[in-house]
Amino acid sequence: MKVSTRARYGLRLMVELARELQKEDIVQLNRIAKITHLSENYLAQLAIPLKEAGLIVGVSGKKGGYLLGRIPEGIKIKDIINALTGPIGLADCVNSPEVCLNYSFCEARMIWTILSGRIQEILDEFTLADLIDKDKVNAIRKEYSRMAFLNPDLVLAESDTETTDICPPAKNRLKLNVRKQNNCLNKGFGK
Repeated sequence: MKVSTRARYGLRLMVELARELQKEDIVQLNRIAKITHLSENYLAQLAIPLKEAGLIVGVSGKKGGYLLGRIPEGIKIKDIINALTGPIGLADCVNSPEVCLNYSFCEARMIWTILSGRIQEILDEFTLADLIDKDKVNAIRKEYSRMAFLNPDLVLAESDTETTDICPPAKNRLKLNVRKQNNCLNKGFGK
């Protein structure tokens, strides 16, 4: 299961916009395009649903650009993802049970619904302000350090110096499945 490219890049847009607004009064998309290495046209497409949701405000004119629609502390990550892709539902039947004839007795739907709900809870737990504050980011990384590849630079740097059959060099590490990533962490890589 993957988060859509639209959601990932839209969140990047919001993080960089909030970060740049700490230095500037207004930020143009070409500035964010340079930072993120995304096309300005694609960022403009992502900005549309973010504007419609009131998360950003566009300012017209030669010196125009974008502002946040609310303070960073008031923008939940859930708000950003929902604006870009709609509510998280790992299966169509989660948000629209009527699409499946088995919805009332399907045990699998129960799991997808619970998992979708937990994802929404996590996204609701963090704000844009959390992602632009280095101290908060470090605290989050520390709290969730048990998760494979939360700190990829650390894991990959360690794997370059110590390798085993289970933990290949960094250039091959990203090809590992989650079970093998966890084995690497259990052997002391990334801790």
